[in-house]
Amino acid sequence: MNFQNLMQQAQKMQREMNKKIADFEAKEFEYNYQNSSVIVKLTGKLEIKNIIINDVLVDPEDKTTLQDMVAEAINAAIKAVSQQKEAITQSAMPKGMGGLF
Repeated sequence: MNFQNLMQQAQKMQREMNKKIADFEAKEFEYNYQNSSVIVKLTGKLEIKNIIINDVLVDPEDKTTLQDMVAEAINAAIKAVSQQKEAITQSAMPKGMGGLF
């Protein structure tokens, strides 16, 4: 295989990976935290679209617990979506070439 063919293959893989990532970033994800206590909707770009808080959690006397749960839910949602994105990136790499690109 000559260098030009290798470069063409690398460019093709890069285009395919860019498309997969763009498709992923355009998707919306829903993360259900602690049995629907807090539901976080976000994009693959990790932009929060909506946060739904179960009415049972709304206690005017205990605002801190609610704030903590929302922060935990957002962080868990971001972690879950980030892991999915990483899996897409890893799957696009050819076997044995992990450090090349």
